[in-house]
Amino acid sequence: MSNPDKSSEDIKTVSKYFRKYKRYLIFGGIAILFTNLFILYTPYLTKEIFDLLESKAPMSEILETVMLMVVLTAIAGFFRFLMRRTIIWMSRHIEYDLRGDLMAHLLKMSPSFYHENRTGDIMARMTNDLEAVRQMVGPGVMYISDSLLKLIISFSVMFFLSPTITFYALAPLLVLPIAVNLVANVLHVRSMKVQEHFSLITSTTQENLSGIRVIKAYRQEENEIDNFNLLSNKYIKLNMALAKLHGLFMPMMRLIASLSYLSVFYFGGLKVIDGTISLGTLVAFFAYLSVILWPVIALGWVLSLYQRGRASLIRINKIFASQPDIKENKKNPHREKLKGKIEFRNLSFAYNGSNILDNLNLTINPGETLGIIGLTGSGKTTIVSLLPKLFPVADGQLFIDDIDINDWETASLRSQIGFTTQETFLFSNSIKNNILFGVKSADISDEEINSAAEIASLDKDVESFPNKYETIVGERGITLSGGQKQRTAIARSIIIDPAILILDDATSAVDTETEHEINERIKQVLKNRTSIIISHRISAVKDADIIINIQGGKILEQGDHDSLIKLGGAYASLYQTQLLAMELESL
Repeated sequence: MSNPDKSSEDIKTVSKYFRKYKRYLIFGGIAILFTNLFILYTPYLTKEIFDLLESKAPMSEILETVMLMVVLTAIAGFFRFLMRRTIIWMSRHIEYDLRGDLMAHLLKMSPSFYHENRTGDIMARMTNDLEAVRQMVGPGVMYISDSLLKLIISFSVMFFLSPTITFYALAPLLVLPIAVNLVANVLHVRSMKVQEHFSLITSTTQENLSGIRVIKAYRQEENEIDNFNLLSNKYIKLNMALAKLHGLFMPMMRLIASLSYLSVFYFGGLKVIDGTISLGTLVAFFAYLSVILWPVIALGWVLSLYQRGRASLIRINKIFASQPDIKENKKNPHREKLKGKIEFRNLSFAYNGSNILDNLNLTINPGETLGIIGLTGSGKTTIVSLLPKLFPVADGQLFIDDIDINDWETASLRSQIGFTTQETFLFSNSIKNNILFGVKSADISDEEINSAAEIASLDKDVESFPNKYETIVGERGITLSGGQKQRTAIARSIIIDPAILILDDATSAVDTETEHEINERIKQVLKNRTSIIISHRISAVKDADIIINIQGGKILEQGDHDSLIKLGGAYASLYQTQLLAMELESL
């Protein structure tokens, strides 16, 4: 049996939304009450009609009772409409708020969260799981409340008409709690498996669509189709297992309801024969049983809604339970304008148990340019990723403007850092909007956009496009070349006028000539701001005030270009190799 304390803990996520929209619950509850009061009075009027027929009352009196039944049914229908409108609307509002809160929480999470969770799985929780929760808090709440009220009112009236026959009608239903408890646990387990496998299908689909070029290049279409079919078949089997259980539950409910019918028919019939009750009373009993038959049968469906919703809510709660690695200093966070001084003091950093940076000591004064070179995996990107607080840093190891980075307000710090990441990401939007992503478009003129694009050597490419800056790029910028994507990202970093500019291998996809052109144009941008340039090409960093060669998370060499050449170490050797390669290319 499921833990009630754990269940109530799971429901806490949506309870705050119930409080927010309590007026919908109140009006919906009133509508449920009145629709049942009016509709459940009609079986009693059926008794009255039969009694009038037995006593050979005037036809006008019988017609008045019939008309009253018609009016009450119409009123009950009106309140039923209000019931659905209020509670279903409430569920849509809750779905909207929950989706918004979930998205806001996801955007706060650190990159490590997305390294550990597949995008498709997160998307499944944002769609399929969210809809299951809405079904639970909307139709689930509505039908369970409606059904319980029907049962309570119906059995109360039946007890008033005949306690003995009510007992016979109720006796078969006593097995319901046992049956429901047994089935509920199995339903919950199977519902969890269905939701988790749906996430796997979503993740696989997302990866296939994102990697469509690789799939086609390696001619793996058939293999991926077969793999997808296997996943789909398993999903069908899991749903069929759930449907079989649900299908077993529904006939069981019908059997119990039928036994209740037979009990009333037999024992009630005996009482009509011996004159203890009237025929109208027996007819009313059958009418009330017909009214409660649907709630009894629908109990399995409502239970399925609840179990699916709870299984999905548990999955959503796991996201809410995850917290970002970066903790804000809420007492007195710094928000002032950056000067640009950066200082690493014995900084060490590990990720997933692996040491990335080891005892790093380095100071970059405001306005200076730092060049970083090193082998792949040496820790270059990690160094610059720590500056905008993408990963947590221990206190006392990283300072910006002589203030511990953990004392800076994250939003303020990031708004003053321009970061062109190693893996360029563009949104499926216009080139203009991708450049303006980090600023308010109303604050930036077209001239400033043109200037940023010109510095990034993007302007000539844009002018060749039919729609110029309004050209829509595909998903992840797929319609642009690698170099065009990088240059768009560079323009995006420049236009925010950052105090600290980070270019992480930002020109790796452009040719040497274009790189030289970008380097020459960007020199004006680097003035009066602290800059960090990561590159495998020494030509991109040789004009930097400080150059460091990172190996194994440690600074192997440090100095300016001339001093490192004189040193004759790894930097000088790499420079000679690259010079030779350039000469060979020019032949």
